[in-house]
Amino acid sequence: METNTGAILTKPALTKKKLEMVTALYMAGPYVLLMLVFTIAVFVMGAMMSLTDAARLDPGTFTGIQNYIDVISNPKYWTSVWTTLQYTVFAMLVQIPIAFVLAYILNNIKSRFRAVLRASFFIPVLINNVVIALLFRMLFSGDYGIINWAMGTMGLPNNTEWVKNPNLVIPMLVIVSSWQWMGFHAVYFLANLQTIDRSLFEAAKLDGASPLRVLFQIVFPMVRPAFTFVMITSAIGCLQLFDLVFLLFPDAGYVGGTARTIIAYIYDEAFSQQARFGYASAAGFVSFFMILIVSLFQLRFLGLGKAEE
Repeated sequence: METNTGAILTKPALTKKKLEMVTALYMAGPYVLLMLVFTIAVFVMGAMMSLTDAARLDPGTFTGIQNYIDVISNPKYWTSVWTTLQYTVFAMLVQIPIAFVLAYILNNIKSRFRAVLRASFFIPVLINNVVIALLFRMLFSGDYGIINWAMGTMGLPNNTEWVKNPNLVIPMLVIVSSWQWMGFHAVYFLANLQTIDRSLFEAAKLDGASPLRVLFQIVFPMVRPAFTFVMITSAIGCLQLFDLVFLLFPDAGYVGGTARTIIAYIYDEAFSQQARFGYASAAGFVSFFMILIVSLFQLRFLGLGKAEE
């Protein structure tokens, strides 16, 4: 009797393949569902709302791109953009170089406490933003802050209102965010530094290369992927700054508007007395495309994904 041997042999394989596919879909299903509901659906609804004059409980009427025109022509929005860009530039100029130096030292330090030091610098990342904001508000308090007390003991002016002075908004934000995130960035640099072949350093030492030459000709080229990742993620995080502003300057009304970042501006427009949800949604999408352009420019400028990487 003639039998279909090929069909019998391939049937178990097909069954196993289908089983793996069903298992994968079953495991990924909850995540995909949550993403569809809380990311894609919200994104689409926000885009639709940005084309209306929705406010409070009123769904509003279709207004086209009028909200986008109003956002672009509003000086207050561009003031928030300028504040955010200032903070982003200064925060990155402080955080990234110090994080790299910190990682470089930790990578080369010869001590039994090296693991403890690495963990200690990462701890601020694990602390809740509310706790960090309250901590620094107490440290920089004009009445009982340790900073003013320390300045007084050194004969310096000790009556500075740190969280109420418009000229100190950006420095305050940079100091607090740098303390919180430098250890986080250092972890990525440290991970990349540990992948560098030690024989390269030994060969450079035999050739008589100076430490600076080793740093610029071996270390920097090898850690470029880490620099790219840290710069892009840091820029995105800085451009989305909100909770630290809201918690650090709660009684100062965003210090006369000088501490109002882009996200804080969107929040104010959406949850103020007028509750202009349509306008706030348009401002959110304008900011989204702005952040996207900055990220694409960084990718192009830093060259992530080139063939040599």
